[in-house]
Amino acid sequence: MYHFKDTKQIEPFFHSAVIMQIISDFYKDTQTNKLNSGSYEWWYFDVKLKEGYSLVVIFYDGNPFSRRYIKKMESNRETNASDYPAISISLYKDGVPIFYSFEEVNPVEAEFSETKPFGRVGDNSFEGFKDKNELTYKVILNQKLECGDRLSGSLIFKSLDNDLSGIMTSNEVTHYNEHCWNLVMANSRVECNLNLAGFLDEKIENTGRGYHDHNTGSEPMKDSFKEWYWGRYHIGSATLIYYLMMVNGDWKKKAWLIDKDGSIKNLDQRIEMSNNGFNLFGLVSARIFQFESDGIQAFVQLDKVVDSGPFYQRFFGKVILSRGGKPEQAMGISEYIYPSRIYSRIFWPLVNMRIKYPGKSHWVQRNQKLYRLTW
Repeated sequence: MYHFKDTKQIEPFFHSAVIMQIISDFYKDTQTNKLNSGSYEWWYFDVKLKEGYSLVVIFYDGNPFSRRYIKKMESNRETNASDYPAISISLYKDGVPIFYSFEEVNPVEAEFSETKPFGRVGDNSFEGFKDKNELTYKVILNQKLECGDRLSGSLIFKSLDNDLSGIMTSNEVTHYNEHCWNLVMANSRVECNLNLAGFLDEKIENTGRGYHDHNTGSEPMKDSFKEWYWGRYHIGSATLIYYLMMVNGDWKKKAWLIDKDGSIKNLDQRIEMSNNGFNLFGLVSARIFQFESDGIQAFVQLDKVVDSGPFYQRFFGKVILSRGGKPEQAMGISEYIYPSRIYSRIFWPLVNMRIKYPGKSHWVQRNQKLYRLTW
């Protein structure tokens, strides 16, 4: 039985017409009522495992990258976000993709709960539980590509339900505004049992460190912000998280160093971005980030592009952290998005090469060699 409490606390990220709500609440890790066309919602999980493996899994209730969803909105017809559920799965070994799937399914093939942390897309699911002060999430994967590749198995995320009110103020959440970010698990222990079959046959049975958050938007992303950077780096017993958005021509910057015991250091006294680079599609993004506050300094360099498209990039990077003159170094993950480009039809053929839509065979995915060239 789930008994839901009030959201802990929130901090308005923006103080203009666009509001970014930051919360950390297991009990709000549930499906929201998305009334407007262009609304979206996703549950994000990532894990860095031993032996060089990394995995990112995202469940969508309202896929913001869907050309079907965008075409319906642009035709001035009302449409429900829940008509476009999807899941994306990216498995890497030593920074190289070895499995990739992004599939949108019919609504009857997906479900999300408004009363508990639970979601299912096809044969993939996640579910969250709380026992006293410990959180547990179980992610089940069973995803098959048309070329015959298949990833199946489970991941178990466990962490303390730490009080992260240090990143928030005393304002109480009564509803979700334009965008809400729920940091549920900054740092968790993960037990992995996965099987990869097809072009590669590998059994992945090991442990690692994981992260989980939940994002909700009540309007198209392009209407809320122009650019968005996010990153997560586990360093020793702590995790560095940053969230940077450009809204109305101004950068809104937040960064925290969160220890496993829940203690928080804000690192937004000075945040700088530099060393812009661009990809084949003309997407320009910063590759170096510097954070500083109260004697703590962090330097993040995005070393390797592992996913690159016309509006989105994912990087594996390196962080060097200095606390009390003692340097620490670790690897992590970063993302960048320029949402208005999602609506440029010139890029849609490239999007179609990555996303499998319901009821249609995926011509790229049928060919193992060709599909790997799109990673």
